[in-house]
Amino acid sequence: MTETGASFNRPYKPFGFNVKVPEIGEHTMKLAEGTISNIVASPVEPLFNFLEENEEVFNGNINFELNKMFAQNFTIGSAMRLEDEKVNGMPPQFDMHF
Repeated sequence: MTETGASFNRPYKPFGFNVKVPEIGEHTMKLAEGTISNIVASPVEPLFNFLEENEEVFNGNINFELNKMFAQNFTIGSAMRLEDEKVNGMPPQFDMHF
């Protein structure tokens, strides 16, 4: 073997000199721009999505939303209990005093 690392009597060519790089065109620049913008935006995108989904929490309307849900829960529960009494009768009462 020779000192340059060539084998089979071929001349030594360092990697890279024989690789042809195409010129950067308009399409390549658009792809690179999209890739770079995605790289920059992707770490903060979940944070912005979280803030957008939970906007009611951060703008102070969460108390109103909770009260509305509790009222809906009470109304639906009352209606279901009334219908249950109509269909199944009064719930049984057990005398636990012996």
